Amino acid sequence: MSDHSPRAVCTVIVPAFNESAVIADTLTALTADARPGEFDVIVACNGCTDDTAARAAAAAPDARILDIAAASKTTALNAAIAAARRHPLVFLDADIRTSAGAVRGLVHALIWSGRALACGNARFDTARSSWAVRAFYRAWMQNPYFDDRKMGGFFALSRAGAERIAPLPATTNDDEYIRRRLSGETIVADEAPYRIAAPRTLANLIRVRSRVYRGNRDLERGGGDTAFGAKRRHGNSRRFAARLLARPGLWPGAAIFALTAVAAHLRNLTARGTPVWDRDHSNRQNA
Repeated sequence: MSDHSPRAVCTVIVPAFNESAVIADTLTALTADARPGEFDVIVACNGCTDDTAARAAAAAPDARILDIAAASKTTALNAAIAAARRHPLVFLDADIRTSAGAVRGLVHALIWSGRALACGNARFDTARSSWAVRAFYRAWMQNPYFDDRKMGGFFALSRAGAERIAPLPATTNDDEYIRRRLSGETIVADEAPYRIAAPRTLANLIRVRSRVYRGNRDLERGGGDTAFGAKRRHGNSRRFAARLLARPGLWPGAAIFALTAVAAHLRNLTARGTPVWDRDHSNRQNA
């Protein structure tokens, strides 16, 4: 695989902040079945204090490694977008597993649909999660938010779509920002599956949910909530509650969902200083 090859069909951007525990597995899974020169892979290391860059280079020798001083995902993404030589742009989080075939499916769906944004088909893996986390996910998946499928961590942008969203603002929820900006111009590619490992512990789940709620709050304060206003959110909440009430088997998970939401919001309210990038440590410590 050569980043100078004219045969590259897309640029794959992998932002990475201290991801030495997972980056090699992610890149190995991505490139295992890739044809020579098929993808121009950019690993955008940002603020790393570990050997993420070295491990990425070893796992994908032909990838371009960007070393960005600021520990900022959006800064890393903007730098990688500016460095991209091929469109479409495919974005892949460093802790997500997918394959070359899934990237092909994603790019195919994007091009042939004529849309600005194509999302992969997310699969949440709770096999190693605690009972409480598994119950949370069983309840959470009833949220109407998932009726149109979740977009997060693995998606592709057309050239026009990339121009619409760049430069990305400083936000902890870049995926949601892009989804909202390109609402109505999105397709979900069933042929592009990817695996998201759920947090193993409730404490790590609360950490991740804190980041999501904080990112959504920042988007709303910044005026990025136009297409997803209060009326739609409240309507979704009512439908979500109705679905859970109709399924008594999900009531324990619903209770855990409510408690997790309260804990995550309290965590944000009591946070001091500059917010940190909350992540799931459970899957990284045991990678």
